[in-house]
Amino acid sequence: MIRLFITLPVIVALIIFAACNQAPVELSWLQWKWTSSPGVLALLVAALLYATGSASVWVVVLRQMRRARRAEQEVRALRARLPENDTGATRAPGLTSAPASSPMVKAYEAEQAAATPVAMEPAVVTPPAITAEKPPGA
Repeated sequence: MIRLFITLPVIVALIIFAACNQAPVELSWLQWKWTSSPGVLALLVAALLYATGSASVWVVVLRQMRRARRAEQEVRALRARLPENDTGATRAPGLTSAPASSPMVKAYEAEQAAATPVAMEPAVVTPPAITAEKPPGA
């Protein structure tokens, strides 16, 4: 959107310049000579610079797309190397980062299976007491 606010006034200024300068002028570059209006020349130069800028941006975009494609292929390869029993296994709600075959998950599932719904009370965990140490030299 901000590019539009920058590009639109430049284009309008070029069109006004081309409309105001319609008288033919003899132009030369090295050995070549031609007759053209300065407005048309300004529009042609602007179109050439716009095309050059677009091409350079497109080169950068293609590079980024190539990097993204390589990263996706690497992710697919790494997922294919995962063990079969770990990919689709259901996990306990609080242990999403642990593998399904870990002893922690098995102990948690056994604890949940052994607990009865009637006698469930919330567990209260008290943090260990923090002892203030005196800094050396005090």
